[in-house]
Parts: sequence; C-alpha cells; structure tokens
Amino acid sequence: MQTLSNYGNNYNALQLVFPLEIGLKINLDDELVSFLKAIEGVNLRKYLKRRSSRGRKGFDKVMLLKIILFARMIGVSDTRGIASLCAHDIRFLYLSNEKCPSHMAFERLFTDYLIKDIDDIFFDISQNIVKLMNVDTSIQYIDGTKFEANANKYSFVYKTRIVNARKKLCIKISDTILLLNQSTGFNFLYEDSYCAQEIGYIAQYLMEVMVQNNITPVYGKGKRKHHIQRFYDEFLEYYLKLEEYEYWLHIIGERNSCSKIDHDATMCATKIDYYCNTGLSRPCYNAQIAVSNGIIVNSNLYQRPGYSKNFIPLMERYKEFTGEYPKYPMADARYGSFDNYMYCLTNQMELVMKYTMYAKKNEAKFKKKKFDVLNWETNEEGYKVCPNGQVFSEYKYDEIDEKGKYLRIKQKLSSKEGCAGCENLGECCKSKNQNRIISRDVVLNEFYGEVDRNLSTGFGKELKKQRSIQVEGAFGVIKQNMKFTRFTRRGLDNAKMEFLIVCLGYNFIKYHNYRIKQNLH
Repeated sequence: MQTLSNYGNNYNALQLVFPLEIGLKINLDDELVSFLKAIEGVNLRKYLKRRSSRGRKGFDKVMLLKIILFARMIGVSDTRGIASLCAHDIRFLYLSNEKCPSHMAFERLFTDYLIKDIDDIFFDISQNIVKLMNVDTSIQYIDGTKFEANANKYSFVYKTRIVNARKKLCIKISDTILLLNQSTGFNFLYEDSYCAQEIGYIAQYLMEVMVQNNITPVYGKGKRKHHIQRFYDEFLEYYLKLEEYEYWLHIIGERNSCSKIDHDATMCATKIDYYCNTGLSRPCYNAQIAVSNGIIVNSNLYQRPGYSKNFIPLMERYKEFTGEYPKYPMADARYGSFDNYMYCLTNQMELVMKYTMYAKKNEAKFKKKKFDVLNWETNEEGYKVCPNGQVFSEYKYDEIDEKGKYLRIKQKLSSKEGCAGCENLGECCKSKNQNRIISRDVVLNEFYGEVDRNLSTGFGKELKKQRSIQVEGAFGVIKQNMKFTRFTRRGLDNAKMEFLIVCLGYNFIKYHNYRIKQNLH
C-alpha cells in the first residue's frame, strides 16, 4: 500500500486514558495507604482552625499537615523538597488533590500552627496507632540521646567562666572607685559585687560633671584626656562588660552553658565520631523517648545534658496527655536515682530501673577491691563489716540532702574500735590521722534491693533485653535510616516541633511494617 505524502508516523502527543482518579494507581501495599489508615479517625482540623486574616483563604491546613507527615515518613523534611514532590509524585498529588503548594505554604504552617499544637497532634496520632496495633503501654522503655543543634560548635558560653570573670571585674571596679574617691573627693560606695545599673549611674554622674565643668571629651592620638574623662571611659567600659555578663547569665539560667547562635542549646559532651577523635563539646538538645512495642508513645526535648533529672518531667508529660502512668518504666542505670525511685513509688510504678553499680558490682575485677564498701559483708543488724572484722555501727551524724525533689538523709557511721591500729589503714582510709567514716542510706539501699529482686525474675530479664532492643533500636533507625542527626531549626520550641514530627514519621513506618506483616488491607 502506498503511503500518502501528507501522512507521517511521528505523532508524539499523549492520549488521555482511564482511570482519571489517580488514587486507583496506588498499590495497596504502599506507604501512603498505611499512613492514611494510621491517621484515620484523628481529628486534625481542631488544631488547624483558620485564624482571622485578610486576603485569600489559602490551602487547606489539614491537607498540608498530611503532606508534611507523609513526607517525613518517607525521609523528606525540607519544605522545598516537599513542594517538589507535590508537583511530581503521584502519592503527593493524591494527598494534595493535584494542587501544588509552594514551600512557603508549608513554612507558614510550621510557624503559625504546628509550633503551638505539635504536642497534642503527636499524642493523638501516637495513641491512635497504639490502638490499631494493640500496644501495651504499661511497659515503656526509656532512653535518651543528644542531637546536635543548628549552631557552630565553637560558639559556646560557659557560666563558670562568666562568673569568674565578673568576680575579677568587680575587684577591679572597687579599686577604680577607691582611686576616684581619692582623686576627686567623691564618696561612691564600693562593695564586693556590682550590677551594671550601679556602674551606669556612676558613669552618668561623671558625664554630668563633665558637662557642668565644660570638659570636652577628646579621643585620638596626641590629645590629653581630662582625669574625669578617664574615669568616665573606664566606668563606661565596666558598665558595658557587666551588662554583657548579665545578659548571658540570664540566657543560661539554671544551665551551665549555652550557644551564641542557638541560645536554647546546651553544650554537651558528644560521642567520638569519625571526624572528631577527641569528643569535643557541641551545642545539643537532649532527646528523651519512651517506646512500647516499637512505638514511640512519649517524647520531648530537654536542655539538661544529664538523664536522671529528665525522667520525672517525661513521666509527668505522659500523665498530662494520657491521664495515666506506665506501670513498668524500664530505663538504664543513668536514670536510677533516689528521686526517680521515690517518684515511682509515689505514683504506683514498679522499680525496674537499673542503678549505677547494678552491673559493675558483680564484675570479677570490681570484687577484688576488698576495701570498697560495696564489697563488705553486712551483718544481721544491717551494718557493714570491714575486711579486718570491725563493725561500722557507731553513729556520727546525719547528712541531709535537700537539693532534689525529695528529702534524702544519709547516716555517717564509723567503727567503735577505731582504725588506728589496723594494718590496712594506709590502703583503706584516705587520711591516716582519723577513723574511716562510711555513708549509709537506708531508704536507697531498700530501693536497690527491690530493683535487684524485680530484675532477677524472668520478666525482669526480658525487660532488660527488650530495653536495649526497642529504645536503642529506635534511635538507631532515626539516626541511620531516617538520616536525622542534626536539627535544622533553632530554638527549643522549633527543635521540639521538628523532633516530634520525626518521631511521628518513625511511628508511621512501624505501623506500615506491622500492616504488611499482618496482611491488613
């Protein structure tokens, strides 16, 4: 057959085909299906009510939130990347109803809504996933880790350095006030410490004296300053320096340090990595999570580098949003403190947290230290017996500790015979001129005994095994699989919002794996 001269076979246009509904093209085993089932029944609109504003209505806030959460589930966090997916990825086209929000639409949702309501959103969605997976939240595995803040690691400010520098400056100010009084006849008071306002008054008074006596301030080479101007310049410099110290002490607050770039971040000793073999301090936030059956049921950020003092606020947070406490809060030895044990006892929680010497006291190397009090035998009356056979039952005094949440009393005991003639005096006592005095905390020892009994059972051993699997495994997935090792936002509230979204993304992944395993469609 002869081909017509005006006919060509290079027709490249795309033909419209069915189905027109793009949701039908998504596989039932896709992450999107699991995500939609996980948030099904959660009323997100109550947190995203439109606030009064002029102009256009804008995109649906619930739609934007779903896109953000699903993007975090598949490992995308930056707003420009999310906006790009909304234009090209079929799953995001389905979520957005084929609309293409800009990256600023997502950014406005972060700053205007999520930073305030992220706590309620996190607990609502997490509790919904807990119900879908029939998770037993009475057992919670607790641990923490430090994530680096969005700040330079050399931008540190330490409270101790500021306090010491201020003390030295106050001594210098006293000497200058003394010289000022001697040379001018003024009667300014000098003290041990000063605030910036007091020194500012002195500088202001000296300026008024210069104005009244027609003293013109001069600066530069070859110009002789009046002695009043010299004192004025010195006190002005002192005022500015004291004001700087007070500013940073106010920013640091009860902490020991902060960062100049992110004021809410605290300098923490991080673990040695490939690029840093010395383990330098970096500005970080302390992330605490509680995991039940692989689901993060509680999470928050704290500014304290330590772990034990974050346990009570974490449990109170769970009580606030769920109305109950976990029965078995399992944590490692960093959480085993007097306050935490007393708090668990007060709120009907079992004592299953390990303490500092839980594992070490049974090591063969430690047992060889015969002069350590933990290796001494205990008699029937509960008193320690030293290797020389002396019973430390002589009461000396009580040491009262009121720094924590609960009052703590330690008894100080010594032996009746004394340590003067003991042949092991040099090895046992730090000072050869006095008898050895040991501490005994009766209440804490009872707590330790209860922990030993609880963790020695089969259930306790399973708790210890599952703690290292679940909570440390959760941090491993977040850091390695989800590639979240550093915050991109600054400030405690912004960083907490970012971390809770990461935790929700982790929970969505766990639910997706559970749904596929259970063959739920």
